[in-house]
Amino acid sequence: MAAIESGPPLDAREELRSASLTPFHWTLIASIIAATVFDGYDTLNPSYVIHYVVKPWGLSHSEAGFLVSSGLIGFAVGALAHGPVADRYGRRPVLLSALLFAGVFSVLTAALAGSFTTFVALRGVTGLSLGVIMPLGTAYINEFTPAASGNRMGTLGISGYAFGGVLASAAGIWLTPGHGWQILYWLGGLSVPIAIVLWFTLPESVQFLVMRGRHEDAAEVLGRVRPDRAGAYAGAVFGRPRDRARTVEIVAILLSDRYRRTTIALWACAFLVLFDIYGLSGWMPTLMEARGNGFGTSFSFGALLQIGGVVGGLFVALLDDRGWTSMRRGLVYLLAVSTVAVALIAAVDGTVVDVVLVAVAGFGIVGGQFVLNGLAAQSYPTHVRGTGTGAMFGVGRVGAILGPYAGGWLLGWFHDDNTVLFVAVAVAAALGALVALGLGRRPGMVAAPVAADSLT
Repeated sequence: MAAIESGPPLDAREELRSASLTPFHWTLIASIIAATVFDGYDTLNPSYVIHYVVKPWGLSHSEAGFLVSSGLIGFAVGALAHGPVADRYGRRPVLLSALLFAGVFSVLTAALAGSFTTFVALRGVTGLSLGVIMPLGTAYINEFTPAASGNRMGTLGISGYAFGGVLASAAGIWLTPGHGWQILYWLGGLSVPIAIVLWFTLPESVQFLVMRGRHEDAAEVLGRVRPDRAGAYAGAVFGRPRDRARTVEIVAILLSDRYRRTTIALWACAFLVLFDIYGLSGWMPTLMEARGNGFGTSFSFGALLQIGGVVGGLFVALLDDRGWTSMRRGLVYLLAVSTVAVALIAAVDGTVVDVVLVAVAGFGIVGGQFVLNGLAAQSYPTHVRGTGTGAMFGVGRVGAILGPYAGGWLLGWFHDDNTVLFVAVAVAAALGALVALGLGRRPGMVAAPVAADSLT
């Protein structure tokens, strides 16, 4: 096909959305999985440190919970603040820098964290970079994935987070007995070579390139996405959106009459779901060991929770892509199922029963987080989508921070009665299901954009 030398600018977003799946997309998905695997691994591995340091460091229950929460404080800050940095420098360098930074501080944690104070300080700093990885990974997938397969491909891409949780559990079971809890953080340094590999596989955002007037670079990336149209992009000019709206303007839109209900519902759901995920993940090994399960079995429940979540997220995404249900209804169903499962964990004891119910709880709660990620991206027009999603991540991380800490406080207040934490999680899941009903109509039905894409 002849190169386009003149004529109306091409819409890069439409070129990406109307594409068919190609090897480029699978390479991108694999790259995002690799990044989010480390994100999940490093965020969830403090759960397997508690067992080893509670007595040597003389920790109370709430302090033990703060071992998990400390990294999530930095995580929340990174999730809220990364947008302008990525807008200025691009998604690719910011994501790769986050992986490098987190790997270095993971190694420093292994080498230097000999007390409660140094551990939580290093985890807080590490969280600043971890908070960048998931939002940027989600933004990559939302930009590049074809519309026809967006939900299931998006869920698959960020499922790396859950698989990272599985790896943290496996390392906790098989490596910490012989090498101490520090081995978890020595292994975290592997994010550095992961970042080097992704340097060769991860493209820059096409929208970022267009915003910067780098049309030749945008054409090169689009040619890899759609090799059948590569000739059509040679010399092409792409429509440049208006400059990114100011944060104050975007927040005003998020809280306007049109979007206020959706925004508040998303924030509340994220808070409640992440409260549950990190409350359960942070204390699951300790609670199951207190129930009489062996060390390996107790640590494996964390992996089971994450595996169930991948299945739940992919299940609802597939149903939505085929038009059999909506993401909103799927979220309601998942949280309702998890409410029942966690309530039964509190009421019934036994290893086999616990295995089944924890898997179902993960199917609903962790799966619900995957669905919520997709809902946030679909719930706003493009010009506020990035800030809207980032705000949801940031508010949700407040729940994530409180989950492990509040769980420890409850365990201390109720004298190690572990049923109280499961009851609290069940109540939060039930509230999340009720709030999800407030999301209203199908999120994808939003007004046409009136300003530029936010890149994150």
